[in-house]
Amino acid sequence: MVGKMNNRYSKTIMVIVGIMLVVLMVLSFGGRDRITFIESKLGSALAPIQRFFTSVGNFIDDKTEPLLNVLNYKNLNENISKENEALKEQIVSLTMYQKELAELQELKRALNYIGTDTNLSYVSCNVIAKDVGNWFNMFTIDAGSNHGVTKNSTVINGKGLVGLVYEVGESWSKVISIIDQKSSVGFEMLKVADDYDGILSGTINFELIGELYDPHATTVKEGDYIVTSGLGMYPKGILIGKINEVIVDKDLLLNKIKVTPVVDFKKINKVMVIPYGGEGE
Repeated sequence: MVGKMNNRYSKTIMVIVGIMLVVLMVLSFGGRDRITFIESKLGSALAPIQRFFTSVGNFIDDKTEPLLNVLNYKNLNENISKENEALKEQIVSLTMYQKELAELQELKRALNYIGTDTNLSYVSCNVIAKDVGNWFNMFTIDAGSNHGVTKNSTVINGKGLVGLVYEVGESWSKVISIIDQKSSVGFEMLKVADDYDGILSGTINFELIGELYDPHATTVKEGDYIVTSGLGMYPKGILIGKINEVIVDKDLLLNKIKVTPVVDFKKINKVMVIPYGGEGE
């Protein structure tokens, strides 16, 4: 019973205080030059209450403003992060598109190294796996018999000759490159004046060593380019590389050459396959 009376008493006081504050505010906005004695006393009595509520309001503002700022900054940072991620994705997509376009243009230019045989068809594909190590001496491509690839098909890229297909699945094939020690390719000089030819082989160190059939090939020198001769598996006229050293073997009466391939065999992403003209095994 006493508790209920106290609650009613408290509510009554709050109502009276509220009314007094409203009355004081109305009188304050009246724009009069002088106030009454009652208004003066009422203002003095209500000043501590006003000061209390003002202090409470200021305290709440001071405490909540940093929190609101943190929330605003958090939302702003999240929006900026999302925008940055979207921009990064666009940049990556654009970069990948440009790289893809450049690689396709290289493959297109590679066709200039092929002879005039218009019956040749080409299969563009990607490298999807390679043997352990830094060199692409053996690797796998994402094209197989379903795409017209056969065993002994020639593989090139935008620079020149890469190698030969030695195993074929329905949707994949394995390639052995010309730098592998099990590879060999017939070559001839690119210079019109030189009719020399020979055989080029890979080594255990992934180098290219060649032998000229003509022991009197004295005009062959460093800096000369060599291309496929058309003898064997490879079509005629595909660029292989540049001679970086000429070695005279007096015992065998043969001139040997060391060749720097035009293809970077540490980085191959896209290649083009020229299906073998003979019967695939």
